[in-house]
Amino acid sequence: MSLSALNYPPLIATAGLSLSAAMPLIRDITLQSPWSVVRAANLLAYGINIISVSRPGRMDGEAATDDGQLSPLNSKTLVAPSGWAFAIWAPIFLGEAIGVASQFLIPEKAKIVPLLKQTSGPFITAQLLQSLWCAAFRPKYKGSKMYISAALLSATAYALSKAHSVFTSSYSSSNVNTYTNLQYGVFFLPMALHFGWVTAASLVNLNGALALQENSKQKVIATVGHASVIGATILGMTVAFRRLAPVYSGVIAWALSAITDTMKKRLEASKLDTDLKKKKDKEDKKKNRELQGLDGASTQYILSKSGAILNAVTTAVLSGFILLAKDSKSIPTP
Repeated sequence: MSLSALNYPPLIATAGLSLSAAMPLIRDITLQSPWSVVRAANLLAYGINIISVSRPGRMDGEAATDDGQLSPLNSKTLVAPSGWAFAIWAPIFLGEAIGVASQFLIPEKAKIVPLLKQTSGPFITAQLLQSLWCAAFRPKYKGSKMYISAALLSATAYALSKAHSVFTSSYSSSNVNTYTNLQYGVFFLPMALHFGWVTAASLVNLNGALALQENSKQKVIATVGHASVIGATILGMTVAFRRLAPVYSGVIAWALSAITDTMKKRLEASKLDTDLKKKKDKEDKKKNRELQGLDGASTQYILSKSGAILNAVTTAVLSGFILLAKDSKSIPTP
């Protein structure tokens, strides 16, 4: 039996629900297991995700084409980042590869091991949930089944949030020197990037699923798109300030900047069609705007640009605060 035959929507959805529910159990198992077992489990989960990501046929391939249903310029969704934004996957995957490999250089009695074991449970869960997302984000998941991938990616973000909260809270306790700046860069920075980007990607996935529904109305698509950008803006700033995590707000700023870029290009393209639109009647104009995803694009441009600026300022302020702190040399930048 092939892997594609096992890719049955109810099965993938059930696996995602079960895995999400089992996250506390997975966390407890990693805390109680020997370090040698935990680091092997981290490597295995990461490997499964890499294999899943490398399999062709996912719908995000359409985002790279000009005529695809998920094309940034021609799709109906207003939450469509420009292609350059996805380059962030390179440091995420490379960084996590270095992180899971470097764990085999850390002895059981190392001071950082208890913290790594605390992040391992949610990290493993997130890797496996993203593997399931790779199975669900495919053309066979049509109609309402498309929301399965959005749910799986949101669950991935939630799991990474749990890992993120562990290492960001460790330096706010009395034991500030739990990990060094180098250890942060190797083990935790990739997770911080991953958490921020998957947060944004889950909103992209949700809006894409809504836009591809057969009877979806452009007003609803625009409203959900605006709400998603506003929510991402608030979430980025809130999480960053509460956890003293400028990297998270920085990634949200990156994602919102990519959406701003797409909206700008759509609006510029619409201006080039001015002569053509003058020859059309009012009804045809309205239809043309809907087909190109222009309805609400101007508002989305303002919202996403404002959100990007606010999160970029948040990142700068928090980074400055950390650098100016008395013990800044011992506080990494989560």
